[in-house]
Amino acid sequence: TAMGVWVSLGISGGHINPATELIKVTLALATWRGFPWKKVPAYIFAQLMGGIVGAALVYANYFHAIDIFEGGRGIRTLQTASLFSTYAMDYMTPVSCFFSEFLATAVLIILVLATIDAKNSPPPTGLFPVTLFLLILGIGAALGMETAYALNPARDLGPRILTSMVGYGKAVYTFR
Repeated sequence: TAMGVWVSLGISGGHINPATELIKVTLALATWRGFPWKKVPAYIFAQLMGGIVGAALVYANYFHAIDIFEGGRGIRTLQTASLFSTYAMDYMTPVSCFFSEFLATAVLIILVLATIDAKNSPPPTGLFPVTLFLLILGIGAALGMETAYALNPARDLGPRILTSMVGYGKAVYTFR
């Protein structure tokens, strides 16, 4: 996360997927912080494509290991789909999943907006990525167990699209 933000900070303001520039944060910034609405569709598309490409790179790297784990070439089950997307614990209901993601995302958005607010003593120049890293680490440690804290539709949907294209099928679109 921090490395991605450092790489893209000067070009897009750190709008990356899946890190600071979550679809939800894009919409929040456009609604409350003056981010241009005309840029929102392109940023959301880029974030979704980033999720797909990122998942494709991970899949290409682990293709043979997945074959061995799954028991043969081309066999794909949900046992390895969680390498790419987030899946809820068995005890979670759909309402519990929504609330868990809502709470984690609310914490993320509030703290990102507070961190970039000049009136709130922002981090020194160039250290926002470290602040973001600590924030996401804290959210993951405190709120991530139940749903694996996607925090971002593009971070979860992009890899699901990729996994459905490489043989996992429709099962990847379930919340489990």
